Amino acid sequence: MKKRILGYALLFVILLALYQYVNTNRMYEKMNGKIEKLRTERDEMSTQIQAKRDSIDVLINENLDLSYFTLKHNAEALEYFEKYQFTDDLSQYIEDVIYDKNSTKNDNPLVPFAGMDGVFVIDKVKVINHKWALCSFTDSGYWGEMILSYEIDKDKNLTFEIVSETLYNKFTK
Repeated sequence: MKKRILGYALLFVILLALYQYVNTNRMYEKMNGKIEKLRTERDEMSTQIQAKRDSIDVLINENLDLSYFTLKHNAEALEYFEKYQFTDDLSQYIEDVIYDKNSTKNDNPLVPFAGMDGVFVIDKVKVINHKWALCSFTDSGYWGEMILSYEIDKDKNLTFEIVSETLYNKFTK
């Protein structure tokens, strides 16, 4: 009887060990599958992150190219204005003076054309350097662009002169 009990106990232990072995292997394979899936997702995310970084680098370079012709990034042009000791942003000051010439009743005096579908107003200004500004103007039907030359005196008064201008055909909708 003792032999039988020991035999059953031994058989039970063997079955228990076999069950544990099979169950552990199944869990090991399942965990390895999850790990591989996570590695694949990580690699995909890494590729996406690198693509986004590349896009950001392209945008930064484009931004640098676009900001090349600006007063803010032109040290030599800014040095020209040091004698005026501006406390505000000089580009913004020049833009504000140009925009202030817009009127709801009359054409902007800087625009060399008479409004045909309304009054011509300057709607976009970019200060290039210490002498020039690019302007876009429209009367909501016609539009054009011009290059302004400007001078500033010690009292911070601006005078403008048109260097060149162009007027485009009427908008077609």
